[in-house]
Amino acid sequence: MNISIVWFKKDLRIVDHKPLHEACKSGLVLPLYIYEPEIIEADDYDPRHHQFINDSLLSLKESLKAIGGFLHLEYGSAIDVFKKLKNTLPNSISVYSHEETGNWVSYQRDIQFKKWCKNQDINWYEYQQHGVQRPIFDRDGWSYEWNKFMNLPKIEVSKNIKFYSFDHLFDLIDIKNIGKHITHTSIQKGGREAGLKLLDSFLETRGKNYSKEMSSPLTAITSCSRLSPYLTFGNLSVREVYKIAKAKRDKLKGIKNLGNWRSSISSFLGRLRWHCHFIQKLEDQPQIEWENMSHSYDSIRDNFNEAYFIAWKNGQTGYPLIDACMRCLKATGYINFRMRAMLVSFASYDLWLDWRKTSKYLATQFTDYEPGIHYSQFQMQSGVTGINSIRIYNPVKQQKDHDGEGIFVREWVPELKEVPLEYIFTPHLMSEGFQEIYNCKIGTDYPEPIVDHGLQVKKAKQILYGIKKTEGARVEAKKVYLKHGSRRKPFSRRVPTT
Repeated sequence: MNISIVWFKKDLRIVDHKPLHEACKSGLVLPLYIYEPEIIEADDYDPRHHQFINDSLLSLKESLKAIGGFLHLEYGSAIDVFKKLKNTLPNSISVYSHEETGNWVSYQRDIQFKKWCKNQDINWYEYQQHGVQRPIFDRDGWSYEWNKFMNLPKIEVSKNIKFYSFDHLFDLIDIKNIGKHITHTSIQKGGREAGLKLLDSFLETRGKNYSKEMSSPLTAITSCSRLSPYLTFGNLSVREVYKIAKAKRDKLKGIKNLGNWRSSISSFLGRLRWHCHFIQKLEDQPQIEWENMSHSYDSIRDNFNEAYFIAWKNGQTGYPLIDACMRCLKATGYINFRMRAMLVSFASYDLWLDWRKTSKYLATQFTDYEPGIHYSQFQMQSGVTGINSIRIYNPVKQQKDHDGEGIFVREWVPELKEVPLEYIFTPHLMSEGFQEIYNCKIGTDYPEPIVDHGLQVKKAKQILYGIKKTEGARVEAKKVYLKHGSRRKPFSRRVPTT
């Protein structure tokens, strides 16, 4: 009898899991997770990801145990692991998994694995996991297909799974043994149970003011769903979250005095769509991990200032909100979306740093690092897509708008703890006497601003808008929009050539 190996990757659950559902129809099921050294050693992998994965594997193990199964863990390159299993197992094998849109390392691994399966006459069945579609050549009809997929019934766990029984290995690789330095002090706990608990609390209480409170680092930590890492590693499926949230919104229809509830849930549902929209860009063009979407901007940031980079990533820029956000992120693995955009904006425009290097650093800091969203957003916020508006965040204004009392800044930049409100946004403007009184000597306890925001923004705009006006940039922009642009109607195929 055939042994159907279900290869879990970034889909660490058994609910709404089509590969598991389909595998049981074709033979005995062997659930497998592989610690791949190529993934672990990549420059976007961090111990915080590893810890979340291990939490998720423990949860997955218990879920499988509840239905009579076991999770088998292996360490090694995917092809080597499957070679061993093929030679060890007494029956023929087939492989079942979800389609993965990951980093370049996982993309190349899948290409090589597909070739190996073909040479070995092994069937590898891949299934769509969420709204990301494969293959597509443009975005015509994408929204329709996304809605269609999300409204399909959630796949329940089959009651007829027969698991293959052998000496299953379940040795978690300890976070201390992956050869990387641990920088965080706390992160979200992984696993399906933790994800479901957050989803419930978000839809019952926390999310009431989501649409209004998502922008501030003070309120976002509570009012945002905090589900992103559970979607990244597949503890929850996008479809089940969408269905649960949509049902909640429908239930509230017609009820008076709800405040922001329905609009907040609608906003959240929209974000789930955007989640897939951005991942689709990487699916269609894996090179955007390191290649500008618009080649018109290829040479604008050739001179990388290492001192600026170090100050930025260590939260020592002299801009209080920038520094607070970076330190918070480093410690917890989380900062809200607007603050993420501000960090990228500051690095790209104020410091004029190449996004290809800054993106790798932030990839290691986000517990919820999702390559498709990450690199798409980085390019958009760095002004190199050719189709998006250039958005430059003023860190002082952002602080006044979203941390007007200085609460968040004082928590994460304790050097400024005693600085009064009138100087909390621009501590470098304090007199030497005030610096003495408030125990914050600028240049010693806390740095001067490393750049002049106004001056740097002026320079950045001159360069970017100068390029944007050229004919070559317009041609590039039309190509990018045809391939990646969000739209409800088909776009003209007439793309001019140079």
